[in-house]
Amino acid sequence: MYEEILYESTGSVATVTLNRPAKLNAWTMQMESEFTAAIRRAVASDSIRAIIVTGAGRGFCAGADMSILNEAAANGPPQGNLGEHQRRHSWLLQVPKPIIAAINGPCVGLGFVIALYCDLRLASTQAKFSTVFAKRGLVAEYGMAWMLPRLIGIGNALEILFSARTFDSQEALRLGLVNSVLPEDGFLAAAHAYAAELASSVSPRSLRIMKHQVYRSFDQTLDESVDLATKEMYGSFDTEDFREGVAHYLEKRPAAFTGK
Repeated sequence: MYEEILYESTGSVATVTLNRPAKLNAWTMQMESEFTAAIRRAVASDSIRAIIVTGAGRGFCAGADMSILNEAAANGPPQGNLGEHQRRHSWLLQVPKPIIAAINGPCVGLGFVIALYCDLRLASTQAKFSTVFAKRGLVAEYGMAWMLPRLIGIGNALEILFSARTFDSQEALRLGLVNSVLPEDGFLAAAHAYAAELASSVSPRSLRIMKHQVYRSFDQTLDESVDLATKEMYGSFDTEDFREGVAHYLEKRPAAFTGK
């Protein structure tokens, strides 16, 4: 079904693996098509409650395949609607399930963009990061200029963009770019365990609504954010997950959330 990604579901967790290990999983148009289909497959499955994105071999994603850049250098930008082209990856913020980037190695350029649009980022001790764009005569692509400062601050974002330098997972943790750094040995298993715990211990409905609240708040006033929170809070009171959230606590048993 797929040639440049792998899709696996274990329990309530789907893992989407970029699968061009010989090229450090450099991004191609075919990979993009397959990646999009795989994420939509995970969203459509009622049994899947969390999604992991990772890379095969020793890399997460080394950025756009050089054949794409060579073609653009020779023939100019892609044809078609520029707006659609530029919004190609930000749709991940609209996915109603948590997406966890398990960054196992180099995370560069377009790979960096994909990681930014995941909700959480776990990094291996072997992970390396670079925006790289300034060294290719390019710019902060695909909304990176909007997303990166919100995660690590304006000054840090500009320094990383301007210098296009490579930095390691410990610096990424210090900057707030990643949520945690895990040992290389057993890295993906640890990331899966984290995702599985998230999938089993909290309400999928709560995760869905909170993800919407957080990203929606980026262009809201405080009053608008409070109003939305109040609306969603009252909406929660008449849900199965709210009743289960109270019941499992009082009965001192594991939760059995339905997402409804």
